[in-house]
Amino acid sequence: MPIRRRTPAQQAQVDDPLLEQALSDLDWYARTRDRARRWHWATELGALLTGAATVVAAGIQAPAAATATLAGLTVFIGGFRQVFNHAERHVLAAEAWSRLRLAIRRYRLIPEEERDEASRRRLQQEIEDVATTELQNWAAGRRGLQPGPVQGGGLPR
Repeated sequence: MPIRRRTPAQQAQVDDPLLEQALSDLDWYARTRDRARRWHWATELGALLTGAATVVAAGIQAPAAATATLAGLTVFIGGFRQVFNHAERHVLAAEAWSRLRLAIRRYRLIPEEERDEASRRRLQQEIEDVATTELQNWAAGRRGLQPGPVQGGGLPR
């Protein structure tokens, strides 16, 4: 997996409240995505490190307390991974960020003086669809269900 740098926050102030809301949501999804990715990597590396260290400690006949501590840490990290599932959170936030970023780009391609009510409604609908889809997929994951594929950027049926 390629290492990506944190997405910088949107700096420019805009006079369009709808665009400002979309940019605020985009920033939230970026922060959530980046934080979940860091936690995912930390737990994966922690599990690998403690698992390998447990085997080495047992192999060199380290004191039982050291080996048991390493094994306990490995089990704890495995449980932490299952409870918080940062990998899934990263994917959901990345999907939402990507959809919202594309909607904002489409909206910004329309010159300000030509942004009519229909273009604003399309952006508003996409903001709401992204939030709803992300929430539904997150909730399905928490219930142990597999979220269905989203066809054409719409909501799952």
